[in-house]
Amino acid sequence: MLPANTVPIVYITDDNYTMPTIISIISLLKNMQNPPTVYILGIDLSNKNKEYFNGLNGVKLLNLDNKYKNLDLKHRHVTKSALFKFDLAEIFNEFDKILYIDSDTVIKDDIKTLLDTDVEGVYGGVVKDCIGEIIHNDTKRLSVKNYFNSGVMLLNLAKMREDNIKEKLLNAKKTAPVDYLDQEIFNIVFKDNVKFLNPEFNYMVTNKKLMKKTVEKFYGVKKINPKIIHLTYLKPWEYKGIAYSREWMKYYNLSPFKDEKLNLKENPDKFRLYKKEKYNDRWVIDILGLRISYKKGGKNFRLFYP
Repeated sequence: MLPANTVPIVYITDDNYTMPTIISIISLLKNMQNPPTVYILGIDLSNKNKEYFNGLNGVKLLNLDNKYKNLDLKHRHVTKSALFKFDLAEIFNEFDKILYIDSDTVIKDDIKTLLDTDVEGVYGGVVKDCIGEIIHNDTKRLSVKNYFNSGVMLLNLAKMREDNIKEKLLNAKKTAPVDYLDQEIFNIVFKDNVKFLNPEFNYMVTNKKLMKKTVEKFYGVKKINPKIIHLTYLKPWEYKGIAYSREWMKYYNLSPFKDEKLNLKENPDKFRLYKKEKYNDRWVIDILGLRISYKKGGKNFRLFYP
C-alpha cells in the first residue's frame, strides 16, 4: 500500500468557487501533519485567481479549458466544472489512487487514515448520503441499493481505467434526465462497487435536519466526530449564523481574502413558528421548533430536529 503522503488530493474549481476552494485547502494544510501534494483542476480561471492558487505552498495548479461549457444543464447547485470528475482517471494517469474533495468543505482534522484506506477491487471509498436516502428516496429514484455523496471520494483510478469508467460515466450522463449531474451519474455507474466510509470523512451539514439518533443509526455508528465537514446546504460565505460558520471563518481569516468584506444574507432557516415545504413525496412541517415529515395521506410520520 502506498504511504498516505503519496496519494494526492484533488480539487476542481472555476472562478465562481475559487475563494471557497482556497479556504478548504488552507484548512487541509493546517490540519494535516504530513500533507500530500494538492492538485487544483482550474477550469477557465482568470489570471488573478491563478495567482491565488500559485501562491499556496504544496499546491499544483492544472489549467484546463471547459470542454463541457456547451452542455445543456439545468442544475442550480453544481457548475459544469464538476463534470471533470469524470476525467480524473485519465488526467491523473500516473496515479492509481487519489482523494477527490469538493470545494465547499472544511477539513477539521488529519485525514491520513482516509488516505491509507484500501479500495482494492472497488471504484472508490464513499460516504452514504443520509438525506438522499431518507428524505429524497434517491435509492428508489436511481434504482440503486445505496446512495452516496460524490463530494468526497477516495478513487481507485487504476480500476476505473481498467473498466473504462470514463466512457460509462459520459454515456450515462448523455442518456440521463437533464438535471442529473455528477452525483447521480456516479451512483448509477459505480452501483455497489464501492466501499462505504465512516461518515466523519464526509459529514454533510444537511444531516442536521435529522435527529442525531436517526443519523447515527443510519450510518451504524455511536457517535460522529466530523473530520471533513461538507457544507451541503447554505454556504457560510453567503449566509450569516448558519451551521459551521465559525469553523469556516477561522480559515477564511487565514486566507488572502481575509480583508474582503463578505456581504452575508440573513439565514432563511432561522427559527420560525410554522413553515411547510414539499420534498418529493414528503411534506415537511416546522412547528414550534420541531420538524415533522409525512407522506401524502398522513402516512409514515418522522420527527426531526429543526
